[in-house]
Amino acid sequence: MNEIDRYLFRSLLGPFAFFAIVLTGLVWLTQSLNIIDTVVNRGQSALVFAELTAMLLPLVLAAALPISAFAATLYTMHRLYSESEIVVMLSVGMSGIRLARPVILFGALVTTAMLVDTLYLMPTASQQMKSRVAELRGDLATALIRDGRFLNPASGLTVYVREIPRTGEMLGVFAHDQRDPKQEITYTAERAAMLNTEEGPRLIMFDGVGQTRDKETGELSVLRFDRFVFDLAEFMSDPEQRGKKPSEHYIADLLNPPEHITSEKDRAKFQTEGYEQLTAPLYGLALPLVALAILLGGGHRRRGYERRIAAAAVVALLVRLSGFAIKGAATSTGWLAPALFIPPLIAIVISCIALMRGSNTPAPTVAPAAQEGAA
Repeated sequence: MNEIDRYLFRSLLGPFAFFAIVLTGLVWLTQSLNIIDTVVNRGQSALVFAELTAMLLPLVLAAALPISAFAATLYTMHRLYSESEIVVMLSVGMSGIRLARPVILFGALVTTAMLVDTLYLMPTASQQMKSRVAELRGDLATALIRDGRFLNPASGLTVYVREIPRTGEMLGVFAHDQRDPKQEITYTAERAAMLNTEEGPRLIMFDGVGQTRDKETGELSVLRFDRFVFDLAEFMSDPEQRGKKPSEHYIADLLNPPEHITSEKDRAKFQTEGYEQLTAPLYGLALPLVALAILLGGGHRRRGYERRIAAAAVVALLVRLSGFAIKGAATSTGWLAPALFIPPLIAIVISCIALMRGSNTPAPTVAPAAQEGAA
């Protein structure tokens, strides 16, 4: 790279870092809201919340980096235009495709970073996060040992513990079980304890009452007990036995789904996810080139480039939305998955053609007054 290339390249890095930090923070915040319910309802600490949100970072970066690269290119080229630096470069004979060289290098670096993210970091983080969430959802002991709050460790089960002294014993226990469509049972006990056995966790209640109400007849029966064991094993979920989603697999398994994936629809989802991992990084190059081609096209304008900026934003949005549309269609039709390459590749090719054609247009000349002053 010569000095001009290095200057343009450095000019892109600052805005890119700014937009990447801002967009990553915004997307990260919205995505982290999805795991707050799991963390809060399971009584987990802020450290667990930080651990789970950190696992979201690869997914967030995959969405934020192409947009950041596009915004950085748009901002940098508009600034250079407004300060007449691009006009000077074109006046001395530099073509549009020549000015695109640092942008192409910049986009290629973003694409490379995204390839590492989508092909390795995203599947790895997705596996760890899903396993951790499944583990937290199966940790009934942590979910139940919280005093003063009504908790729902599982659908149809409500538990309340009045007090938990330092001994770990539960005082004033209330459990309402309405999973059975024919009857609902309410247990109250003076005290209880959680016991982990080989068969799973058990809630042992002492000195309590069990009330069973028939939902059809409304008949109520009462049972007093000195000791009652409530089986919680069925509410436990085994993280090792859960089915993995396509996003948790690496590219080799996605393009060639495992033998146990026999459904055509499931295989189509796997293949679509695989092609998405390969094509999503291309937007890191395609979107900056779109911004550059539209801003450089049409020559110099003294009244500003607001319309070109708006046009670049619309075109970039259409390019990305077309990729999402193809992905949605390909999830049910596996043969359509390779078409995910079409939007970014077309954007790259058309942008390069536009920049090369722009190199044949007359370069803007320096104003006569400026020439006289220079003389």
